[in-house]
Amino acid sequence: MKQTVRSFEVVALLALTAVTESLFANYLPVALYLDLPLIFTLYVGWYSSPPRGAACGMGFGLLQDAISGIYLGLNGLTKTLMGFGASYLSKWLLMEGLVARSVLIGVLSLADDLMVVGIRALLGQTIQLEIWLKILFGIPVTGVAGGIFFFIYDRFKFPEKDFSQI
Repeated sequence: MKQTVRSFEVVALLALTAVTESLFANYLPVALYLDLPLIFTLYVGWYSSPPRGAACGMGFGLLQDAISGIYLGLNGLTKTLMGFGASYLSKWLLMEGLVARSVLIGVLSLADDLMVVGIRALLGQTIQLEIWLKILFGIPVTGVAGGIFFFIYDRFKFPEKDFSQI
C-alpha cells in the first residue's frame, strides 16, 4: 500500500503539535477548545494504513497527555482508536467537501471526548461540570478547524492538475 503521508510529515506534525499545544496551554487558554492532536491524528489516519494511523494517534495522544498533565496514556488510547478508525472510514466514506469533512471531524471529536470522559469515570476521577461546556464548544471549533486544515493541506500536497495543456 502506498503511503501518502511520509514519516517526515508525521514528525513535523508532532513538532507543530508540541509547540502549539504548549503555547495554547500557557498563553492562550481559550484555544484549548481546539483539539489539534485529534485533527492531525485523523489526517494521518485518513491517508495511511490502520496500523500507521493507530501508531501516530498514540504518539499524538501521549504528547497531548504530557502537555495537558492528565493520566499518561488516556489520550494516547483514545487517539489510537481515532487514528485506526479514521483509516477504516476513509475506505468507506468519500469526504471531498469542506462541510462534510468538518461535520465528520466534529462527530469524531465528540466520540473522542466522550471516550476520555468515560475512561476518567471508570478510573474514579471526578468529572467537572465544565467538561461538558468544553466538549460543546470543542465540537464545532475542532470540526471547522479540521475541515480547513484538511482542505488547505490537501491543496498544498495534492495540487490540482491542469490537463488542458496536454
